[in-house]
Amino acid sequence: MKRIVQLLTLCSALVTFTGPPVVAAEPPTSSHEHDAVTHAEPHDGHAKVECVDPHACCAESEKVIETLQTLTKAYIHSDLKTIEEHMDEHCTTFDESTGKLVTGKENVLSDLKAKFVRFAPGGETPLKSFTIDHPYAKVNGDTAVVTFVAYRELGGKHPVKQKSSVTDVFVKHEGVWKKLHYRGSWKKIG
Repeated sequence: MKRIVQLLTLCSALVTFTGPPVVAAEPPTSSHEHDAVTHAEPHDGHAKVECVDPHACCAESEKVIETLQTLTKAYIHSDLKTIEEHMDEHCTTFDESTGKLVTGKENVLSDLKAKFVRFAPGGETPLKSFTIDHPYAKVNGDTAVVTFVAYRELGGKHPVKQKSSVTDVFVKHEGVWKKLHYRGSWKKIG
C-alpha cells in the first residue's frame, strides 16, 4: 500500500508539472481529422477502438502507450487473459459510483467482469466505440504515468456519449509494463 501511495504522489506531481492537459472539445469522428490514429475495427459486434495522436516523450514511453492500447483492445473484446497478463498483482482502481478504492488484481478483474456483462454486444448498454485521445506517457525509472481523454459511446435503450479525463499508472516488471492504477470519471457529453 505504501508503494501505491508513493506512485500516486508521483502521478500527481507529474500531472501537475508536465504542462496543461490536452483536451479535445468533441470526440474525433474520423482518422482524417488527426495525423496519427490507431484503429481496431469492430468485428463480431464489438466496439470500434481508436487511439488518436499519442505523445511519447521517449522510446520507453512508446512501449507504455502500446501496452495501454493492448489493454484497451482486450477490454473491448472482454479478453480477461490479456488484461490479466498486463496488470500488476497490486493494481487498484477507484470506483466512481461507490466512491471506493478497488484493490488487488483479483478484485479489479472481478469488477471488470461485471462491466463486461453490461458493455458486451447484446448487454444492457453495449459499447459502440471507444477513443483514447492524445495519450501522453511520462516514464520515470520503472514507473510511468499516462494521461489522456477517453470517449465512449454506449448503445441500448438509452444511448449516450461520454467523456473522461483518465490517469493510468504503470510499473515495469522484468521488462514488461503492467498497469498498477486507473482513475477516470465519466461524464455525459453532447
